[in-house]
Amino acid sequence: MWVPMEVMGKTGNASGSSSRPSVVNIGSLFTLNSVIGRSAKPAILAAVDDVNSDSSVLAGTKLNLIMHDTNCSGFLGTIEAF
Repeated sequence: MWVPMEVMGKTGNASGSSSRPSVVNIGSLFTLNSVIGRSAKPAILAAVDDVNSDSSVLAGTKLNLIMHDTNCSGFLGTIEAF
């Protein structure tokens, strides 16, 4: 069950409650052409599809996946993702 949270602003407590976002972005960094990447990619895509197809999970909020191939470099993959 979703419960509104109190919003804190620069000047202190804001009146009212926060609203539910229409989209929540999540990201993944993998070497997609690897054993782990070839296994993780379809699993992550299936999980996102499951969440988005069940309105009781995020109730009106879409889960959006941003997937990036690190090409075997954690450093370069992270920099490229930003």
